Amino acid sequence: MAGTRVTRILICLSICVLALPMLAQQTGALSGRVTAVDGSALPGVTVEARSNVLPQARVTTTSGTGEYRLPALPPGAYTLTFSLAGMETRTRNVQVLLQQDQAVNVALGVAGLAESITVTAQNTLIDPQSAEIKSAIQDDTIQELPVGQEYRDLVKLLPAIQYSEDTIRGPSAGGSGQDNVYQFDGVNVTLPLFGTLSAEPSSHDIAQVSVMKGGARAVDFNRSAGFTIDSVSKSGTNEFAGEVSYRLESDAMRGDIVGSATSQYDQTRSWATFNIGGPILRESLFFYGSYYRPEVDRTGRSNVYGALPDYDSKRDEYFGKLTFTPTASILLNGSYRDSSREVTNASIGGTSAPSMAQNEEAQQKIAILEASWVATQRSYVTFKYTDYQNDTGTAPLNRVSAVPSNAPGTRLDINNLDSLGSLTVPAPVAGQTAYNAFIVPLIERYGYTNAAGAKVGGGFVGADSQINDQDFFRESAQLAYDFTLGSTLTHDLHVGVQRSKDGEDLARVSNGWGLLTVPGGRVNFLGQPVFYQAQFSRPIGGVAGDLGAVNIRSEYRTLSFEVNDTIRWNDWSFNIGVMASQDSLYGQGLREDSSALSGFVTAPGNQYKMYEIKFKDTLQPRLGATWLYNSEDSVYTSYSRYVPAASSLPRAASWDRNTLGLTTRVHFDASGNIIGSEQVGGSAGKLFQEGLEPRYTDEFMIGTSQQINNRWVARAYGRYRYSTNFWEDTQNNARERWAPEGYPKTLYIPNLVQQLQQIQGSGNDNAYVIAQLDGAFTKYYEATLESDWRGGNTFLRGSYTWSHYYGNFDQDNTTAVNDAATFIGSSFVADGPGRQIWDNRYGDLRGDRRHLLKVISTYSLPWNATVGAFGLYQSGQPWEAWSYLPYVGLPGFGTSTSDTSRFAEPAGSRRTDAHYQVDLSYTQNIPFGRYNFQAQLDMFNVTDNQTGYNPQPSMQSALFGVPRDNYDPRRYLITARFQF
Repeated sequence: MAGTRVTRILICLSICVLALPMLAQQTGALSGRVTAVDGSALPGVTVEARSNVLPQARVTTTSGTGEYRLPALPPGAYTLTFSLAGMETRTRNVQVLLQQDQAVNVALGVAGLAESITVTAQNTLIDPQSAEIKSAIQDDTIQELPVGQEYRDLVKLLPAIQYSEDTIRGPSAGGSGQDNVYQFDGVNVTLPLFGTLSAEPSSHDIAQVSVMKGGARAVDFNRSAGFTIDSVSKSGTNEFAGEVSYRLESDAMRGDIVGSATSQYDQTRSWATFNIGGPILRESLFFYGSYYRPEVDRTGRSNVYGALPDYDSKRDEYFGKLTFTPTASILLNGSYRDSSREVTNASIGGTSAPSMAQNEEAQQKIAILEASWVATQRSYVTFKYTDYQNDTGTAPLNRVSAVPSNAPGTRLDINNLDSLGSLTVPAPVAGQTAYNAFIVPLIERYGYTNAAGAKVGGGFVGADSQINDQDFFRESAQLAYDFTLGSTLTHDLHVGVQRSKDGEDLARVSNGWGLLTVPGGRVNFLGQPVFYQAQFSRPIGGVAGDLGAVNIRSEYRTLSFEVNDTIRWNDWSFNIGVMASQDSLYGQGLREDSSALSGFVTAPGNQYKMYEIKFKDTLQPRLGATWLYNSEDSVYTSYSRYVPAASSLPRAASWDRNTLGLTTRVHFDASGNIIGSEQVGGSAGKLFQEGLEPRYTDEFMIGTSQQINNRWVARAYGRYRYSTNFWEDTQNNARERWAPEGYPKTLYIPNLVQQLQQIQGSGNDNAYVIAQLDGAFTKYYEATLESDWRGGNTFLRGSYTWSHYYGNFDQDNTTAVNDAATFIGSSFVADGPGRQIWDNRYGDLRGDRRHLLKVISTYSLPWNATVGAFGLYQSGQPWEAWSYLPYVGLPGFGTSTSDTSRFAEPAGSRRTDAHYQVDLSYTQNIPFGRYNFQAQLDMFNVTDNQTGYNPQPSMQSALFGVPRDNYDPRRYLITARFQF
């Protein structure tokens, strides 16, 4: 009775799951053709697929042409059995790869011959029916290679993708670091609105990882203008199994950091994991669960200001997954991941006082429900519903009691600036005699002592400037239906629909006066020299530090459709597809009113549709052709258009930034008396230029894949990508005031003044708007050779890429510190004179790496051990000098002395040193009975090649050209695992 009750409950749950909206599942497929030894087709052959990751075997039969297809299979190791009365039975062992279609062809002899068992080599480079550029790596290979524990560590193993040690931005592969899409178990964990990877799932639960970087079909709603990485988590099987592991990297196992590092500490990192999986109902329902505990401790910390408090980061992550096959044709998966992290004494830079510390909190939740139903031998349905949340918050340890104000008569306490907020200690500027004399007392009080015993400026004292609560979310539901028509000429048709909603809830206010700077009389406001400035944000009518009074919700809603037809005829496959999306950007603070010129009136706290991109503007054709000219080797070509979905404008242009979270800059004289104040232009809500066309990337590709022998496969391909229609916030009259000949000398919004007067009572043509920058573009050329070789004990994969990435709009180079989640559509680019795309912006982009060589390899030793290796060579990072001096005298430039994002020479005129690196791993297995103990030693950057990158570009800085970052030093990682 108990078993019957459980079965009934599970069936009810499966029905509930089936009622959910649908999406392509985290699966792969097997297909092929069965013939007699003379090459004639064999219809009616029974093909059975068995795997420990599939509770019930999947069975199909061959068609009249001898062809078969087994779709929607969980990735893993499978045994295929081919049987037909009167014919011999054959088996094949094959790996099903995530989001790839593996071809397995067999020839059957007459009955009576001995059964033949052939183990086929895993082939990840040849897809006989597609021009997509995909690669996959399995868990056993990942575990034998020198790889870190986090999801982002896996990217380095993927061919033809730049190696990066940036902690926030992604690497480049034909697009910017914010053009990539990161999926974990098929859930898009890319930071909503920003396009970076801030999610923290670990790699220990990953069964396979795959990447798609070119030639996309109209399947799975791929809009990435970079690359798409995906993974599938481990599942339970019919046997109970688990693992306990501990990894350690102590300070003694890490080399000394060279270069100009100003922050010193002893760091210990550790990772504890536990997982277990097995059957709940054999041949029907499996479970898998895990726990993950990474810790980072930094002790003995110091910087230029002296001793610092200890840093501590702890995270607890729980994961559970159920796999259920109520029938052989239905597969259900459900999982939930919960991760929470706490960090104390964070964000103290190399030149920051200890009082600048802050605490951080982050909680990540990922819920998935998915299923596939093989309805007939020629049709199947897949679906998925996902819910992703990433809640983050930071708070200063030093909470300031000072209350900012811009009211007449306000005085700044210039004798206690470090108790008011975050003070940037001024530093001398060559040739500025009066300024240098004015700041001497401030440097003596707030500066740090250098090696010569003198007080110097340039540091930061006081308290962290902001209190921040920033919560991101993404909810997605999709449906897909695939079916096959025809026999000799077949059509594999795919139709899909997707609805998703990305969003952010932001509550941010200043800590006290926020940011404090000392212009020292070098700038003027209202005709008076300004000696002190304060910049703070707080709710209108509210008080500093009051998070409850301000919350801005921003959303990016998408409805997409896709249709794809893969036409197969003899040795040819043709792909014809198209997808289109309707993107709606929702801000906060206005209300629609058709009687207003702009279509809006003010309504603080109200959500409004600020802009809509229509289906007709996002048509993305996907065309391809593949010729399998000798049953094993192929040539292919494709054309794809991508319209990226990521945009920060729902928040960056939200009107409530004018009201709820107003950013105010207050100017003071030498005695601390207020001169006046202004709203910071770049932080204001913005209207959109009419007729904007969405950014797109066109990609053309040609290539070939070769099965050189049964151990060695290779592919070579070339790609060209062109991107344009970049949107940015800029002054409405930017073209009119600063554009050279050849650009329109017109306002972006002709009647902006009248529109703003209706909305807020005042306006001017110098206000910021969202506009499509004329002539902004990027181009990317690539030639890549990839190869896999598999021997009895050896796996070797290598790739070499020559590429050129250039243009005049560099999303990777839009702020002072580029390793950050910077706005897409609202950055320093096009902000005032000297920062327009015609101001030396044309050249090599930051992500350009002319030469990139990657090699990974594993080798099994005869004494139950393996060695793994990773090798890398890549060209250095392009950079250029920044200076405000070439732009002095331009209209509206004023007396600014900021070099930030003002290029003094063509983009990418210089390049850092090339970087090479070798990582090694040794794993020893000690089996006893059904158990196994595993010890592993990883060594990263064996040659300790700490190449510098990210140079200081400001020509006014004493550190001009000095690298601000270096590749990590040599380090060791030890791991102990107990497997049962």
